[in-house]
Amino acid sequence: MFRAMKERKASELRETFRISITEGVFSQVYTNLAGPGSVFLTKLLVMLGASSLQFGLLSAIGQLSQVLQPVGALVTRKLILHRKSTVMWAGAGRALTPLLGVIPLLFSRSVSLTAVLVVYALSTAVLSVSTNIWMGWIARMVPLRIRGRFFAKRNTVLLSFGLTTAFLMGLLLDGFKNDPGALRLVMTGIFLVAGIIGIAGLRILAKQPEKPVELAGIQPVKMLTEPFHDANFRRLCLFGVWWMLAVGIGAPFWQPFMIGVLKMGVTHILLYGMTSTIGSILTLKYWGRLIDRYGNIMAMKFAICIGTVVPLIWLFVTPDSLWVIYAESVVSGSMWGCVGIVTANLVLAVAPDKKVQTYSGVYGACCGAGMMVTMLASGIFMPAPMHIAGISLHPMQVLFLITAFARLSALIPLSRVNEPNAVPITAVLESLRFWSKVQFLNLRVTLSREKK
Repeated sequence: MFRAMKERKASELRETFRISITEGVFSQVYTNLAGPGSVFLTKLLVMLGASSLQFGLLSAIGQLSQVLQPVGALVTRKLILHRKSTVMWAGAGRALTPLLGVIPLLFSRSVSLTAVLVVYALSTAVLSVSTNIWMGWIARMVPLRIRGRFFAKRNTVLLSFGLTTAFLMGLLLDGFKNDPGALRLVMTGIFLVAGIIGIAGLRILAKQPEKPVELAGIQPVKMLTEPFHDANFRRLCLFGVWWMLAVGIGAPFWQPFMIGVLKMGVTHILLYGMTSTIGSILTLKYWGRLIDRYGNIMAMKFAICIGTVVPLIWLFVTPDSLWVIYAESVVSGSMWGCVGIVTANLVLAVAPDKKVQTYSGVYGACCGAGMMVTMLASGIFMPAPMHIAGISLHPMQVLFLITAFARLSALIPLSRVNEPNAVPITAVLESLRFWSKVQFLNLRVTLSREKK
């Protein structure tokens, strides 16, 4: 009987892996075309003549997916099974997406800008609920000991498909860049395709196994405030907010800088994203192993150091030296790949098993709110150009300089977070020292044999 139960659990886990990755491909393609950070959304706002404040609003709206995550925990607090609720909320959010392309065909630019931002906000808010429910669902299905490798493998496949599709759409869009009328029609088609693909993926998600939830019977206010009674969770939230405040500085302007200052087309921006994805794919497996062996905090410390250097590279890029950012994209892709795994995994490691969804939602809300603050502030308080050490910096580049040092400071709160079963950095350094010593001894042995 015990053997049969073990085999059933293994089969259920394999099915979860298969369906989660398959459905995830549809979800990633949808996100690349119409989700937070989509170059097509940025291009749409550029076409409509958006201001720096409106670009700030676009990026801040993307963080609603984090801020409103606790709603997911409230929606499902009396539900034993969560699959139907996840699919329903995701379907409602994705169904709004085609409107993003239709609105500019029907209204003036000023009206379209407002309407697009409102529809995007509604879609993102609804999708945030399904994201939180899914996080709790997947945490119940995938054991903690293999989550790092699971998310690494899943993200590798998803990123490949998502960016390839977006790149092909970008080629199509750039093919009509000299025909404004056709360009708007193509843009409408892209958002229509995004909505169809997003909804189609939900039919697959509806087949993913799930385990029933043990109802806690706790009141909503107590449910959302209970995580803050945990001192370690408070420290984790402090780090999350600190990090997202830092990342949010200048975040709305990476793509506008590419389009407006570097004069890059959508295809070139997607090519940048593709090389970034390659960097992520090539290293995700190793980040996953590092996380499973030494913990999420250790991996995040390495990622923060890399994330500090990346914005500094943008201070030296010009339209005549675009190769610089393509080289940078490989490094930043690796870094963000690690951050993506840690973001999904760290709160799962800190939270009690039966309260993962609530902890995840509250943590996401705190982090998203932090990033929204600096995103909006970046759009409102755009700095003046600067001259540093003979280098002329565009106002957007000044923001990139500020975010670099702000990111590095996030090591301070991270060092206070306690991750269960994590290995201290001294042990990691000792392992690296021992490995280097072994490699050196092996080299000496090899050389001595060659001499003989």
